[in-house]
Amino acid sequence: MVGTDSSNLRPASLRQLFPTARFIGGEDILVSRLATGATPCRRGDLVVIDCATVDPQQRIADALARGAAGILCEQLMPCPLPQCLVPDALAATALVADAIAGNPTRDVFTVGVIGQAGKTTTALLVAAALRAAGIRTAYCTDLGSCDGVLQMTPKQPAQTPTQYTQWLADTRDCGCATAVLELSDTMLANHCLEPLRLDLLVVTGNPGRTGDFGPHQLQAALDHLSPSGMAVVSADSPQALRMVTDAGVQRLTYGMRNDADVSGKIFEQMPGETTLLVTAGDTTATMETGLTGAAMAANQLAAVAVGMLTELTLPAAIEAIRSVKQIPGRMDRIPGYDAASVVLDVADSASRLSETLRGLRRERQGGRLWCVMAAPANAPEMECAAMGRAAERFADQVIYTSGEAGKESFLQSAHAMLDGVNKPACPRLVAGRRRAIEWAIAHAAPQDTIVVVGGFASTSPHAHRASIEADRKIVTAARQQPTTRRETIPATIPFPVA
Repeated sequence: MVGTDSSNLRPASLRQLFPTARFIGGEDILVSRLATGATPCRRGDLVVIDCATVDPQQRIADALARGAAGILCEQLMPCPLPQCLVPDALAATALVADAIAGNPTRDVFTVGVIGQAGKTTTALLVAAALRAAGIRTAYCTDLGSCDGVLQMTPKQPAQTPTQYTQWLADTRDCGCATAVLELSDTMLANHCLEPLRLDLLVVTGNPGRTGDFGPHQLQAALDHLSPSGMAVVSADSPQALRMVTDAGVQRLTYGMRNDADVSGKIFEQMPGETTLLVTAGDTTATMETGLTGAAMAANQLAAVAVGMLTELTLPAAIEAIRSVKQIPGRMDRIPGYDAASVVLDVADSASRLSETLRGLRRERQGGRLWCVMAAPANAPEMECAAMGRAAERFADQVIYTSGEAGKESFLQSAHAMLDGVNKPACPRLVAGRRRAIEWAIAHAAPQDTIVVVGGFASTSPHAHRASIEADRKIVTAARQQPTTRRETIPATIPFPVA
């Protein structure tokens, strides 16, 4: 439901919202509350019936018994209650929720962040840049949200239009002028953008897709960009650049390899630190950051570009980005004394895993690269095979372990990853995640680097953060255990030749 107290909400006229809709049992329906999904309704609620997700007969019986004001649906229901028939119930729900909450989407400057990888990092960096410009900013990401006053890691993810609308209403009531939204596939599929008119769209790397069918992910976001809106897009992604250009919107580019409005070049990489040379117009400045790797550098350039749109100088924008020292689960380094460095990274696809391992190989100073990896839950077998191939190519020692899906599906995912490697006897299989991390720490040399990738919970921000912290505690506890003798490479004795 949207809200718990109808006195704080504004009645909305469905006739005004949907003038072309068909009304049954009345000329209009006035509504102050919504009941969506399987949520029990209350007297006076507008009940939304999506036949693809709920049993319509049971939902109708509940609406009649509890005194609902009407029904919003896509087809005529055998029910005496007033009905409003619309082509898309989910899209209509988003518009009704926004109207009931007082149209918060019109009162807040909205920044959307979209792309295949780097959305969470970029959203948090953009929020930091906007705050440095003196703008009170809220954000909503996979790691949690902030309404401008409180930071939260909810146990239930925001997946419906009503939840996002309520968050925007809270953001407005807290006095925030700007809201930064990470645009997930679920958010786009559930029509959460329907009432939104994005003022700024930040595209991280390649735009990706929402699936095999339907509109392109980036195209769906561009359709919700306001006429005066602007897109910040990577000059290194020809596909994204072409789509933004074809849409005819204003754009600001950033990039590492091609000419861009804000460009950067890595000229020094050390374990836990990257130094960038950032250029915007006729101004050049250096940036030393603990968020390492080329992918992280691109995310930071996007945030610098947004900061400069707020009239921050280049040095001020860089300083704002540098203030973000660490992002949980995103090239999250856990240094140790006389022990191998450990890096936690979500890397839930083959492309992200390749980028992570490639970056760590470039910044290491001697030693081997260890990869403790778990396949994402419900990942296709071809994607698992591609991840196995990437780990074999870039890591010196690979350990397959379990992740969010648990030990039950470990053998299936491990076999799928082994299908992509050339030497299937080389990876070590350890089903227990704790045991796999402990074994790697016990046998790695102090100059080595261990990266733990994939397998983090993704059901909610709270579960995601909790799984990252659980691995961090495993690493800390393993380092405190007595040192065991590390494996050594056996000497090779040449066979005598007669």
